[in-house]
Amino acid sequence: MSSRFANTSLFLGWRFFAGRQRQALISFISAVSVVGLALAIALLILVLSVMNGFEKEFRERILGLAPHATLWFDEPVKNWHSIVELLEEQPDIIRVQPLIEFKAMAVVANQARPMLVQGVDYQRFNKLIAPYLSQSNEKLDVEKISSSKALAKNEIILGAHLAKLMKLKPGDSVRLMVPSIGEGDFSSVRAGSSSRAKTYAFTVSDILSTGTEIDNGIGLVNLSDAAAITGLDQQIQGIQIQVNDLFQAHYIAMRMAINHQLPVRISDWTQSFGNLYTAIQLSRQMVALLLTTIIAVAVFNVFVTLGMVVRHKQTEIAILRTMGLSRRGVLLSFVVQGMMISVLGCIFGVVLGCVLAVAAPSLVSGLELLIGTEFLQTDVYPINYLPSEIKSADIFTVCGAALLMSLIATLYPAWRAAGVLPASALRYL
Repeated sequence: MSSRFANTSLFLGWRFFAGRQRQALISFISAVSVVGLALAIALLILVLSVMNGFEKEFRERILGLAPHATLWFDEPVKNWHSIVELLEEQPDIIRVQPLIEFKAMAVVANQARPMLVQGVDYQRFNKLIAPYLSQSNEKLDVEKISSSKALAKNEIILGAHLAKLMKLKPGDSVRLMVPSIGEGDFSSVRAGSSSRAKTYAFTVSDILSTGTEIDNGIGLVNLSDAAAITGLDQQIQGIQIQVNDLFQAHYIAMRMAINHQLPVRISDWTQSFGNLYTAIQLSRQMVALLLTTIIAVAVFNVFVTLGMVVRHKQTEIAILRTMGLSRRGVLLSFVVQGMMISVLGCIFGVVLGCVLAVAAPSLVSGLELLIGTEFLQTDVYPINYLPSEIKSADIFTVCGAALLMSLIATLYPAWRAAGVLPASALRYL
């Protein structure tokens, strides 16, 4: 018997949802509720996917290239090879890079731009940056690219944004104006202070195009060239490391320094990019809260729709009650109607949201090409393109929240419908 009433309630819920031709207003309001809920869910999925994309690109591109922690020696270190080999053996560390760093002015004709020059061991570094070099063939294997390409003496790899501003391309010449530093004067290297400057000629070997703020003012040269410019001979200033767990980078670096008695000071990615990561997380939470409110408004439309249906269906409800349909059956019928609106809204919203999330990067890129304007510039934003990543957990969370709010919203109108008294509703027929 209960199964029969359940089937009856499902049928009635569908009939109330679909409506009849003479009750087109009810059908129209139901359709509006479905569309409103679908749009709210689609927008939330789209925005969450974009925020997921920003977080993914931040982790994989920015922090995939930038050091997670840097060990800065108190004094230049000459026998650094043994330290590097020792760190490479640690299971928590995935990449080690010796470093010499100094500031310079890139000069071409009458243009001058400030830049940060890093001297790196290119044999260790080229596998990491090979996919982002302009002259690398994306169809080739990264291992082949890395083994075939080398950075010769007096060659420099420039960030794409800096190269664009100075109108440089591979093969062009650029001069680096560097403060004159006395040999072995390590404190001057750090401070970049000097009474006069020296100029060094370099040839642009390649362009580093990561699409992130890293491209803004970076230059990569061989470790030997950087040592010659800074007067450090075969010494280095520090060691960059990348670790398995980003959030343990400072702890891992500190543990390495203590265990191996390295006289260093430690900096990590949170000092350079921590504010950016926090901003991404905060923006995600605030946008999710805002759009959840929009879903709540859409769910309120379901509440209003059911209230109108109950008001217009009092006679039908009374007739069904006299035919033996229980109050529980009436309540279930209207709950089914409200949940049909919500389920359809979730289905359409998820499909539309996923389509928009997949198409958004291409649409934005096409619009930029069409109007000739770059919406996302690395001077302001961390990357210069719109990323997107759909996560199933976000979809389930959004739909679950929408269905739960819809269920709660249907209970009161359904309870009112179940409380209709047949005698009162049929009095004036």
